[in-house]
Amino acid sequence: MIIDTDVVITGAGPAGACAALALLSHSKLKVVLLEQSDFSQPRVGEHVSASLFDLLDYLRLPKSSFPAQCFLPCYGDTSYWGSAFPRERHSMFHSDAHSVQLNRELFDLTLLEQVQQRGGVLMPRTHSKVTATATGGLGYHWQLACTHPNHADFTIRARYLLDASGRNSALARQLGGRSHRLDHLMGAGMFFQCDSSTAAAQDQLIEATEHGWWYCARLPAGQLVATFFSDADLISQLRLNQWSHWWQWLQQSQQLKKRLVGVRPLAAHPWLRNAASQCSQFPALPHYLAVGDAACAFDPISSMGLGFAVSSACHAACQVIDRLAGAGDDNSIFYQQDLQQQFLQYQRLRQQVYQHEQRWANAPFWQRRLSGQSFNLPIGNIS
Repeated sequence: MIIDTDVVITGAGPAGACAALALLSHSKLKVVLLEQSDFSQPRVGEHVSASLFDLLDYLRLPKSSFPAQCFLPCYGDTSYWGSAFPRERHSMFHSDAHSVQLNRELFDLTLLEQVQQRGGVLMPRTHSKVTATATGGLGYHWQLACTHPNHADFTIRARYLLDASGRNSALARQLGGRSHRLDHLMGAGMFFQCDSSTAAAQDQLIEATEHGWWYCARLPAGQLVATFFSDADLISQLRLNQWSHWWQWLQQSQQLKKRLVGVRPLAAHPWLRNAASQCSQFPALPHYLAVGDAACAFDPISSMGLGFAVSSACHAACQVIDRLAGAGDDNSIFYQQDLQQQFLQYQRLRQQVYQHEQRWANAPFWQRRLSGQSFNLPIGNIS
């Protein structure tokens, strides 16, 4: 079976879903959204600036489109960073009027429901691989071989390909892309059900330690997330994929352990997530763009991940619409240059944040970040 479409998007996280919504809201293009998972994997709650709602308005998704329990006000954060004394602030990088904590499961599912309601085709549990480019005279630049566990294999032909497959994109590697990493940061976290006294705290807590830093925030539905961020080798050495070691290490924190009194873990083992800072560099491929983490991925200390996923999806969709409408030349190289410039600016901000913590300057985690090492992308030389 062959499915013909205007745009195929690989990855149905926020970046892929928002790219689909932007295309469906501002054009008449046909969109197919592919996702390898079955959406059963737990999604980590996320702290975001309220400016997110401006982007959602562009997607014709007012706040009222989401369930009431999807957004929880966050009135600031308390950080123990650079000192044993608390520092009250809204965000590491921003000074917006207020922010919110997301229920990521409800947020992501609402986006996908909207994609389907607007005529997009969503295909979960589907693995795809590019098998051909410039497939003929009908304007299809991409051909993907797709497999599904319960259906016969099929082929998708598309005029444009958007890569929203995340930090570990196999598609990017297949197409000759390279990933420039600043670090090997990883998060080891747990979700908890809170009692009423614990759930009352509506700020996020950040606490630096010798081997990394803790993040804790209240989530909707009376839940709480606690995550330890460190480098992958240190996570392995500390065996933080095991509940007993994770909990033991948490008890060595000075502040976070006070937040987790009277909570009940919602899983038997911590989850692990890649949280590395990286920027992807791709050959100058016609009718191809990367969005979200597949393009640039940021340290969670920045609270930039979800906002960038949505904004990059909207910008990429504009490029696709102009290109497929014949409005001009392919300007994808300028899109990629802009992403690289943003990432270079992010490097400087990241360096400033980590320079504030000097208490464990000789410990491996902090030594790697205080060394000032960075990379410079060859701006304007993507091919």
